[in-house]
Amino acid sequence: MLEFFENYIRAHSSCSNEEIAMIKSLAISKRLKKKQFLLRPGDVCRFHTFVCNGCLRSYRIGFDGSEHILSFSSNNHWISDQVSLATGEPSTDYIDALEDSDIIQVSVDNFKNLLRDIPNFDALRNKIITDDSGRTQDRIYMMISQQAEERYRHFVRLYPHLYHRIPLFMIASYLGVTRETLTRIRGNAVVK
Repeated sequence: MLEFFENYIRAHSSCSNEEIAMIKSLAISKRLKKKQFLLRPGDVCRFHTFVCNGCLRSYRIGFDGSEHILSFSSNNHWISDQVSLATGEPSTDYIDALEDSDIIQVSVDNFKNLLRDIPNFDALRNKIITDDSGRTQDRIYMMISQQAEERYRHFVRLYPHLYHRIPLFMIASYLGVTRETLTRIRGNAVVK
């Protein structure tokens, strides 16, 4: 896992070998089992989490008990509650593993130390923030401006390696449609 993480760091920053060794020394490798929680509402998010292998999701439960999936994170992506990380306030999100997953975690304090001690690490932090912000903006725009069919095509383009691995009801939740509507859309869809 650490080698996978090192390859990611090298691809997205200009850290030296010594700096990468320092980053790796503060990284924690973990294996999550399918359905295992990384975060629950009321918990404070204390780790920046990088997915080496597998798939995690972030979601909330509505007043009616329905799940509202906010994001999926698979290989080479980060997942955390950024607001809870930054403020130290309890999270309102769930994060769990959709399949057995290998992750790397860096604590909030160690992440701050890396930012302080390794100027090149800031490029990696900027990438994380920019990617997260971009996905969120795209998702909001998609939800308010596109019909369900186009949202599905967008999902397939965004997650070409996932749409066959994720249960249909979860994709429907992410897209804001019923399972029946998604079944009809998939039956009629020509993915571009």
